[in-house]
Amino acid sequence: MRAFTSRRGECGFLTSFPIDYAALLPRLLPPSFANPLLHIISTAFGIQRTLTEHLSPLLTKVVTQPDVATVLALLAIFYISLMLLNMLYRTVMFWVRLVFRLAFWAAIVGVGFWVAKRGPEGFVEDVQGLAEYWVAEYHRYSTEIKGFQQQNEGQIRMKAQKQKKRGWR
Repeated sequence: MRAFTSRRGECGFLTSFPIDYAALLPRLLPPSFANPLLHIISTAFGIQRTLTEHLSPLLTKVVTQPDVATVLALLAIFYISLMLLNMLYRTVMFWVRLVFRLAFWAAIVGVGFWVAKRGPEGFVEDVQGLAEYWVAEYHRYSTEIKGFQQQNEGQIRMKAQKQKKRGWR
């Protein structure tokens, strides 16, 4: 394996990779494929070199000042966690929407089968019977609740009268 410094004195194996092996491409590939590939490699290498030249002072400053590095690390962790939460939210919402859509279409199919089995008149009779049943249940429960409320009010009044007879201490 090669050393980690290239001929030009730059550090790193990856920085010298395009220069060392790009010359072999025209020999191994046809010119119609090698020329665009060489153009892409040289452009990417130029962008990488420019970023290295301009970002190395910033990286040096971050390494020498741990406060800035800590803040940047916290911001990076915060950003990554928000991205993960967004992915989780989108995944959960996908499944929730899927379940609701399946339930909706299952209800539509079920009502369709119900109408097909009983006919339109039988379906209307069944719906009216269900509505009457649930209205009767609602009235029964509402009268029970009113009775419990009156019973609780009566107990509160009795406690208040007992407190009044004893006097406030």
